[in-house]
Amino acid sequence: MSDGPFRNAELPSSWKRYGQDLVSDATSHEERTTQACHSMIGDVDMKTFSPLFDELKAHADRPQMDLDPVTAVETIFETHPTSPLADTLQRRLIANLRDQLPPEKALDQALDSTTKEWIGTTKNRLDEECIRARELGDMSREDYQMGIERNRETFAAIKPSELCDALATGNKRAFRPAVEKKAGVDEGPEE
Repeated sequence: MSDGPFRNAELPSSWKRYGQDLVSDATSHEERTTQACHSMIGDVDMKTFSPLFDELKAHADRPQMDLDPVTAVETIFETHPTSPLADTLQRRLIANLRDQLPPEKALDQALDSTTKEWIGTTKNRLDEECIRARELGDMSREDYQMGIERNRETFAAIKPSELCDALATGNKRAFRPAVEKKAGVDEGPEE
């Protein structure tokens, strides 16, 4: 991909497309938000995250309680590959269990707060990519200001519950139909 402000960035093609969308007046706010969600889910290795989450969910749904739920959950995490998302989930889930929340509620709240943190971290990472693109000359001052503003608006519009659902179900294609629907060459934003 040779167009767009992130063309020289070490990012997957879905994020490069998002960079194009940031500076394009032909892309609607909703399309940018969908593309951001699609790109975020695309960053997750569902083959490692889904088995971990499924095991945590099965453990939380068990009718019998553990005497030490923290140790049981730590053991589950130790048997699965690590990732930044899994590490954040582990930290938040263990904190919730230490606060004596029931396991199912602890997991739901941990996933929700993990997703919100992930949205904020990703937004900041893309702000940094805009800064880098401006410094490299891949983004004009006007495009930079518009890109930063649109990035803020886009990430503010993301519904954490939709990302949580995609993570909980392991649906890597959750946002793909909406992205593909709007990818036609002759299409512009709907008025």
